[in-house]
Amino acid sequence: MELSCIGVGAGPSNLSLACQIHEQTGRGALFLDRQVDFRWHPGSAFDSSELQVSHFKDLVTLVNPRSAYTFVNYLHEKGRLYHFLNAQFEAVLRAEFEQYLNWAFHRNPLVRGGETVREIRFDGEFQVRTDNAVLDARNVVVGIGKQAHIPPQFQGWTGRNLFHSSDLLNIHPEVHNKQVCVVGGGQSGAEVLLHFVGLPKERRPASITWVSQRENYLPIDNSPFTNELFMPCFSDRFAAMSESQRKRFLRRFMLASDGISESTLRAIYQALYRHAFLEPNLCEITLLPGCTVSHCNNAGAGHRLTLQHGMREVEEVTADIVILATGYQNALPGFLEPMADRLEKIDNELVIREDFSVCWDGPRDRRIFVQNATLRQRGLADPNLSLLAWRARRILDSLLGRPPQANPEHPGFISAISIESWADSVAEEMGSGI
Repeated sequence: MELSCIGVGAGPSNLSLACQIHEQTGRGALFLDRQVDFRWHPGSAFDSSELQVSHFKDLVTLVNPRSAYTFVNYLHEKGRLYHFLNAQFEAVLRAEFEQYLNWAFHRNPLVRGGETVREIRFDGEFQVRTDNAVLDARNVVVGIGKQAHIPPQFQGWTGRNLFHSSDLLNIHPEVHNKQVCVVGGGQSGAEVLLHFVGLPKERRPASITWVSQRENYLPIDNSPFTNELFMPCFSDRFAAMSESQRKRFLRRFMLASDGISESTLRAIYQALYRHAFLEPNLCEITLLPGCTVSHCNNAGAGHRLTLQHGMREVEEVTADIVILATGYQNALPGFLEPMADRLEKIDNELVIREDFSVCWDGPRDRRIFVQNATLRQRGLADPNLSLLAWRARRILDSLLGRPPQANPEHPGFISAISIESWADSVAEEMGSGI
């Protein structure tokens, strides 16, 4: 049977679309995921990790608060809505949000777990080959997330004693009495540091060094006007900017999505206080902001990192274990390789249209949609949960052949003229050397 749509991956992005299709049409789509149960970044799912966004930014609430797939309905069905309110969490624990996503994953009949997609080809229709079958579909939606980013200076050295933070809880390295270095000053690096500092005394490392190229360990900008950048109206506004304006905007507002939660910073500072004054000599902790790792070399069983501040080499750090909290990057999935030369790209992104379909040389009524893969075209909210439901709704509108549904929300308070004028003024300042 030919399907209208096959989704590859059932992470939050495609799971949102699956929930909306299920409630609107109930059929014609299938979402495949290699996981049998939903796991959300299991290699870095620390017990204390919190969402950096509101729980209203779930799979469906912001486009349909009446949906049965809302986080609030999940709490209600689990019999803990009042308890959740009484707990007065400052932010939702990621562990609880993962439980909610797993609930939606298993509740939705359009989602099939334990099915790995191996290859997608096109011959009038898309043929999606898995380990168990070959499925035909008119459209494909790719929502598999990003790959761990390993900077060039570390490539070739990865293994059990040098690895990305997304693998930490999978590898479970023995850190007792070891020298540990964490590279990366965002939320992931902060959570890794907090994880090690919080280990029982008999399991803590001998030393932890936290290296960041940022000049300080900076908080996420979660202020009201900055949060207007995470509204649907701004996504379209950002897409209409020139490529150079978009690049400058992303640099200027990086901390709107890539800063550290204040609660995490506070917990780290309090842990440092305890280590310095209440539990001295248990673990040496060194913070090195404003430093870039220029070289990584083998040093016995560990590694020796050369650090630079600007153009000046400042010191070397030797570590038994190095954890790279260096973020994620786009990469063309292996299952799309048979079609790679037919897809339009710019830098490391597939070029998309307004409906998030990829520009390619195939028929316009046969489309490949991508989710969470177009930060440079759609802005800071693209990899964020904020516009998850809205983006899925736009894809659904396209699949159903209807114009994008009007957003009932009042437009943002910051005018388009202000945003575009800001981008142009920054360009002039950079050009004049100010």
